[in-house]
Amino acid sequence: MLPTFYHSHLEKYLSEAQMMTLKLIVWLLQSHKQVKIERLAATLALPIQHNSSRRHIQRFLNLS
Repeated sequence: MLPTFYHSHLEKYLSEAQMMTLKLIVWLLQSHKQVKIERLAATLALPIQHNSSRRHIQRFLNLS
């Protein structure tokens, strides 16, 4: 999924939950090849409502 270099570098800056979100988003992008947040939120495997998963993705993508 993520090359080892990126994984080890990003672990320094992201929490464990953020790393899991990143892995899920990368996996979804590779499998669905769509960049629409609505589509990603619909297929995101989190036990939360659709609107919550959309906001979760938006907050993650807005991280500095």
